Amino acid sequence: MPTRTSIETRAEPRADRPRMPKAYGVPAKGGPLVAWSDVERRLTEATVYWVSTAGPDGRPRVRPVDGLYVDGTLYVGGSPETRWARDLAANPQIAVHLDGGMEAVILEGVARMLAKGEIGREMAERLAAESARKYPQYGMTADNYMGPGPYAITPRFALAWTSFPKDVTRFRFG
Repeated sequence: MPTRTSIETRAEPRADRPRMPKAYGVPAKGGPLVAWSDVERRLTEATVYWVSTAGPDGRPRVRPVDGLYVDGTLYVGGSPETRWARDLAANPQIAVHLDGGMEAVILEGVARMLAKGEIGREMAERLAAESARKYPQYGMTADNYMGPGPYAITPRFALAWTSFPKDVTRFRFG
């Protein structure tokens, strides 16, 4: 799946109720749904993203990472030598969870490291500006985003709620 490397708008995902065991009390129909705009706001403002990967042997790993949510893609950095990055090289499937469980945002999708020069200068400048806003201590510049890296996570599926089980919402992309 290609990753967007220039500024563009991604269509809003379809929102509905997930199928969950009846005992959880999630209404099959009716009731409030979480707005995608609220999910995107939370993804944009988060400073910690918990990523879950699995290597070729199937062993799961969970790690907190810094990230930038811009135009429907979550960009995270990390050395290709880390265990979770080596997992992604072998198996690009990833899950991401924000801190907290009472107001949850969970993404599932595909991650890949962007190649050198794959990201356009305008997007690299936007990522550097967002990094300066969220993580001023890092001093990232547009050149830091020109590759190789960061990892771009493209969501395929998301779950969110602010008041479990009343507003559990599933989002499907594509």
